[in-house]
Amino acid sequence: MSERATLPFDRARCADEPDFCELAEVAPILIRRTGADRRDDWFNRTWLEFTGRSIAEEAGSGWIDGIHPEDRDRHVAAFARAFDACEPYALDYRLRRRDGSYRWIAAKGEPFTRHGVLAGYWSSGTDITEHRDAQHSQRVLINDLNHRMKNTLTVVQAIAEQTFRADRPMADAIACFGGRLRALASMQDQLVTNAWETVPLRDLVATTCAPLDPGGGRIRLEGPCLVVGAEMAVTLTMALHELLTNAVKYGALSNHTGRVAITWRTCVEAGGQRLRLVWKERGGPAVSVPVGRGFGSRFIERCLGGEAGDRSTLCFEADGVRWALDTALSA
Repeated sequence: MSERATLPFDRARCADEPDFCELAEVAPILIRRTGADRRDDWFNRTWLEFTGRSIAEEAGSGWIDGIHPEDRDRHVAAFARAFDACEPYALDYRLRRRDGSYRWIAAKGEPFTRHGVLAGYWSSGTDITEHRDAQHSQRVLINDLNHRMKNTLTVVQAIAEQTFRADRPMADAIACFGGRLRALASMQDQLVTNAWETVPLRDLVATTCAPLDPGGGRIRLEGPCLVVGAEMAVTLTMALHELLTNAVKYGALSNHTGRVAITWRTCVEAGGQRLRLVWKERGGPAVSVPVGRGFGSRFIERCLGGEAGDRSTLCFEADGVRWALDTALSA
């Protein structure tokens, strides 16, 4: 190894050389120098362009005024501890940009010496605002997914408890449970496609009905284009699945002549916009009112969240089952 390569790196000396100054001026990070008197005496061009201030305005402790009030004392205290111990420091804080907004800065500082004596600090900073925002969004997304997963598992648990009753043949229970899970999974796919926000109502109804109406000739859909939120989408999917299952077993879809009409419309009342959806069967076998209520019927009748004015009515009319839903529609 050459003698030159073994020489210690002298930061202070490099700071006085033109090449270093030119490099520091154009570096894509904020750089400032603090003297042994703890006063800042130099800022690179990137720093000054970021703050929109001159060296005279930033010098001494003037730059500290640009630190967010909530971060100022913490930054000053951390720097003072590092300076007293002659140690490096690192912290994140918010610094005011020239447009008046505050940006998160990841700062690091290193002491430098001259002739073995502390001469000051070099401090650098990188704007990490977008990175922090992305981390926050990721945390929100993970928390939201955890919440939705717990809700989904609760729904699955309720379906299982209601489906696997002691008085029900196991083969029948397994088939019913599988159908309900497939309906729920289909809805989950639509929600994922739409970023868990809203789902077009027509797509929701068509996707739910498609497995039991392959040709699309026995179930008629009619209504305006609108979207529903995630919770209502799951509720509607499960309710429609139960109605379809019953229609295939006992109702309009159990023969070759029956038909189902699913219509919806919106109206505006004092409380806001409302959705009114109707399921109506015709042409099926004669309808008789069931003696008891199974899981499907109870779910359909109680599928709403209990908001004022919401109604879910299941009627066994002579010409076919009718279900009417009247609920608030989120914007």
